[in-house]
Amino acid sequence: MAAPALLLSFDFEDWHQLVHRRLGLPDWDSRGAALDRQTAAALDLLDELDARATFFLLGMTVRRYPDLVAEIVARGHEPASHGFAHRPVYTQTQEEFRRDLAESVEAIAEAAGRAPVAYRAPAFSINRRTPWAYEELGAAGFRYDSSQYDSPKVPARIGGIPSEPYRLELPDGATLWELPVAVSTVAGRAVPVGGGSYWRLLPAPMLLRGLHAAAERSGFPVTYFHPYEVDPQPLHARLPALPSPKQRFVALQRSVWRNTARRRIPERLRLVARQFRLISYEEAYAELEQRYAESTRALSREGVLV
Repeated sequence: MAAPALLLSFDFEDWHQLVHRRLGLPDWDSRGAALDRQTAAALDLLDELDARATFFLLGMTVRRYPDLVAEIVARGHEPASHGFAHRPVYTQTQEEFRRDLAESVEAIAEAAGRAPVAYRAPAFSINRRTPWAYEELGAAGFRYDSSQYDSPKVPARIGGIPSEPYRLELPDGATLWELPVAVSTVAGRAVPVGGGSYWRLLPAPMLLRGLHAAAERSGFPVTYFHPYEVDPQPLHARLPALPSPKQRFVALQRSVWRNTARRRIPERLRLVARQFRLISYEEAYAELEQRYAESTRALSREGVLV
């Protein structure tokens, strides 16, 4: 029997760029050396595993690293959009979101040589307060979205999210595929197993059981990572010459949290690759259309899928 599939994705963003912006450094948007190294580590690991991934590209990072985006595509991976400025969708107006999305598409198309058709919101932030984001994605020509994650970290998250892919019917009659990030169920509660801190902190046997359970319920469970998670070098935020207590706290908090158990990710990906097929969203698209053609849902005014 063929191994079950996992949809493999990376959120392509410069950790230092984001943290230095939060610290208020004047040159936060400058190019650094770390992302070059991290991207090379990610691409080399994917080659080793004979895996293809979808890279959700952050527009402002694309502007600083267009050569890395070109290399990602040249190595056979799918370019997708992670927005432009890494602002949660629920902090934007509809017009601001439309501009952010358009700016990301322009940057990605220029660097990758083709426009993205997949989108993931920063911090999975399409929620009950922003159903209009789906209409904007449909109007912009996106084919699928991967912004839903049944995680307690997501405020006001949409209710009734199924574990399997579904076709979301939009108010104007258009449709958009939604590919939720993988969760498992333990003692009746959803446990995110799709990536992030859960891959670093959960015991490996529990993680594998959760992924197999997710694959049984859904033909295409989603996993997600960041380039820095497969690079052996630690993350260190740069502080100004006279940092404030708040700046020290933010830098320490971000560094400790992201560095904790980070070295486990490459080995766990190797372990998972022995039991699953790691594929991109575009590789799964034809089978999605065939397998889930009747799985159509709509979003109620209360933000619950029906």
